[in-house]
Amino acid sequence: HKLDRKKRRVVAARKFFHLIALLLFAPITWLDPDMMSLSYAIAIALLIVIEIIRCYNFGLEKGSNISSSLNAFYATFLDEKESIAAEGGLAITHITLILGSAIPLWMYQMIVNHSGENKVPLVFLPYVGVLALGVGDSVGAIAGITFGRHSWPGSSRTIEGSCCMFLSMFIPLYFISLEDVFVLGKTLAIVTLVEASTSQIDNLCLPLIGTTLVALAASS
Repeated sequence: HKLDRKKRRVVAARKFFHLIALLLFAPITWLDPDMMSLSYAIAIALLIVIEIIRCYNFGLEKGSNISSSLNAFYATFLDEKESIAAEGGLAITHITLILGSAIPLWMYQMIVNHSGENKVPLVFLPYVGVLALGVGDSVGAIAGITFGRHSWPGSSRTIEGSCCMFLSMFIPLYFISLEDVFVLGKTLAIVTLVEASTSQIDNLCLPLIGTTLVALAASS
């Protein structure tokens, strides 16, 4: 029970940052996508620099205070996948959260600038990352930890969590009456199934899958 409570706290803390990413990134993506695109690049560069400082100074007497402070802060949010970061190893989840949110926007800008097309599925493309990570992944993880009872075969993810993940992404699109919402719903369903089955870094995997599927839908 103690382990369950600790796991829930870690999941809640990590997914809180996913929600913050949604609240910060989505409005600016809509208002000023060029500024958001640049901000993503700057944020990723700064996080990489901080991670280099943290890892390089780990265990060094001169830099131990810096590394200890950073590691103490990181320890609150580390799960079993990144437990090595507490010992000075790389922590990449926070970087991949920003990168996963940025990739769909960068791809959208390249496609639109190259082809000049802006079909309905493409309008949705810049938001694939923040929707999958800020909404779907967060809701799915918290729901699965809270009341998930039936696991997918060979996976620690639960069917209940996956259902909540899909609905949390699909319902907002449905109520804003976005055209081709059911086409996009198929994309969200596939993203949900990938999240339930993958052992890879979902902060990157989900946006990449979503970006590819939306781009294919727009080209058809």
